[in-house]
Amino acid sequence: MLLVGHPFVAALCAVLWGVLACLLPFVRLRWRHAALWTLVLCGVPVLGWLTYLCGPGFGVLFLSLGLSLLVWPPFETRRRRAPAQRGLR
Repeated sequence: MLLVGHPFVAALCAVLWGVLACLLPFVRLRWRHAALWTLVLCGVPVLGWLTYLCGPGFGVLFLSLGLSLLVWPPFETRRRRAPAQRGLR
């Protein structure tokens, strides 16, 4: 029970959520919608927990980071640019 009140554990859960969100482009297209909603449903309590422990500034920061990861996944843009770079050689 002592770990629930520690901000480091909440931040670690948020980082773990971010890693899972970065892996979203590797999920098959058939399951991507379900995986996206699972990430949203798991991320809302983590975001609330982090906001409660660290304050609204960190809450807004992690909300914007999470939204940017879901809207613009980093591996998706890299995968989209790869065929264009191969064609230039």
